[in-house]
Amino acid sequence: MFASKLKIAGIVLLFFAAGASLTKCQDENYLAKIYNGLTSPELYVTPDMDLRTRLSNSEIKKIGWRDLLPNADQEVLEKYQSSAEKSLSEQVTLSLQATTDEQYQSALYSTNVVEHLIGKAVSISGYIVPIDLNEDRSVKRFFLVPYYGACIHYPPPPPNQLIYVDLIDGFSKIMMSQAFTLTGVLEKGLFEDHQGTSAYILNLSHITAFDEQPDEYRKH
Repeated sequence: MFASKLKIAGIVLLFFAAGASLTKCQDENYLAKIYNGLTSPELYVTPDMDLRTRLSNSEIKKIGWRDLLPNADQEVLEKYQSSAEKSLSEQVTLSLQATTDEQYQSALYSTNVVEHLIGKAVSISGYIVPIDLNEDRSVKRFFLVPYYGACIHYPPPPPNQLIYVDLIDGFSKIMMSQAFTLTGVLEKGLFEDHQGTSAYILNLSHITAFDEQPDEYRKH
């Protein structure tokens, strides 16, 4: 009889302890911390150990798409592509001006790069547009673009707003509507494909998911 009561008391105490622990987890967000500690945000890591070592010993500069534009290209593109906030008449006027503005037309096909970024370890966020697949359907080569639909539903951005990536192996966790942050060493070099032409190449080291808007200034 005593042993039975002792067993019941032990079970009651166990429930109380479990309840107290759960409350503590909720209050201090312990469950989220445990989950984050057990899961890696990295969706891809290059098998190139030399590149990984170089990145681990480098200061990685976080850049946006604006940073890839030389100042002259940036100014003329912003003038016409930020017209969504203007009145309809102003938009029509700008559209007419754009067709005869040689600087703007040149900027749409500009292969000029920002030289001080070349050879630097950088991270940049954007959307993946596949170019070539492996037999297992993983992505082998792709463009990184500033906004969803570029090169597919919309005309390609200027070459200096496209980044070409060629992986040693492949990346299988792709979703067309998901933005990603890519980390690697930025180089210059033209790559042409029927979907577009890029003026930058990224020697890719890591890929992580990105949940915000990669293109921080353009209006589409």
